[in-house]
Amino acid sequence: MSEQKIALCLHGYFGTLSENNFETSAGGYEHIKERLLSNNINTDVFVHCWQPEYEGKINEYYQPVESKLEKQIDFDAVCKLQGISQDYIDEGFPRSQTMYRNAIASRILSFYYSRCEALNMAINHAKKNGFEYDWIVTTRFDISQRGGSEVNLIRFHRDQDNNFLYTTFWNQMNSGYGDMWFYGSQKIMSEYSTIYQSALSDFTPNSKYEEFVTRLGVLDSQMFNWYDSTDYRQFSNEVLKPQEQKSKQLMRFPRWRVTDSHLHHKWFCIKSGLYEKTRWV
Repeated sequence: MSEQKIALCLHGYFGTLSENNFETSAGGYEHIKERLLSNNINTDVFVHCWQPEYEGKINEYYQPVESKLEKQIDFDAVCKLQGISQDYIDEGFPRSQTMYRNAIASRILSFYYSRCEALNMAINHAKKNGFEYDWIVTTRFDISQRGGSEVNLIRFHRDQDNNFLYTTFWNQMNSGYGDMWFYGSQKIMSEYSTIYQSALSDFTPNSKYEEFVTRLGVLDSQMFNWYDSTDYRQFSNEVLKPQEQKSKQLMRFPRWRVTDSHLHHKWFCIKSGLYEKTRWV
C-alpha cells in the first residue's frame, strides 16, 4: 500500500476539564502515538485548543502544521444570541443535582466549535496545497484517559474503505454515537465538520431535533424503562438488526435529553446522510 496522507485534528482543552486534571494529556499523547503516529509517518497535525498557556507542550508533543490557541469563548452568550435556552430545555429537571450537570448546550457547542475549527484547518490546508487527505482523524487531547475502553480507545485501520465515517462500536448505539473519535476521508469529514452550525439551530426550542428526541422517537431505538438503568432494551443496538427485526416502539426521551451530544450526533448524521455511511469499529 502506498503511503497515505493523514491528518490528525486535536481539539478542546489540553486535559480533562470536568475533572480539572490537565495531566491526562500526557496519557492521551502516548495513546495517540501508539495508535496513530508511530504507524503513520505521513501524518499532519492540526490543533484548536482553549488553553494558550499549553502552547509549548502542544508543540513539543505534536509539532502541528497549524494551530489556533485561544481563550475560551463565552458560549452562554452564543446560546443567548442564537435563541437557545437551557432553562427551556431543562424545564422541571434539576440538572445541577444530577450526573448530567455538565451536559448543557454551551458546553456541547464549545466542544463542537473547537473540533470543527481543527477539522477546517486540515481541510483548508489540503485545498490550499492542491491535494486531499486520505484520512482525517478527530479526537481530544485526553483520549484514553476518561470513559470506558469501548469508547476511549482509537481503533484506526488505514486499510479500510475511507468512504465511510468510522466511530466506536459500543452497546449504546440506540442512544447515539460514542463521540470521542471519528475518522473518514476528507470528503466524509468535511460533511461531519458542519455539526457545529447544525447544533446552533438544533438546540433551539421546537426544532426538528427536539421533535425527533421527544415526540417522533429516535430512529433505530427501542422503548425502555427510563427509571431502570439495567433495562436490557436500551442496549439492543437496533441499527445492527435486519429491518424486519427492528423494534417498532421507538424511544422517546424527556426534553432535557436534547443536550446530549450522543443523541445529537445521531440526529446530525441522519440529517446529513452520514448515518448510512457510518461504520462501527
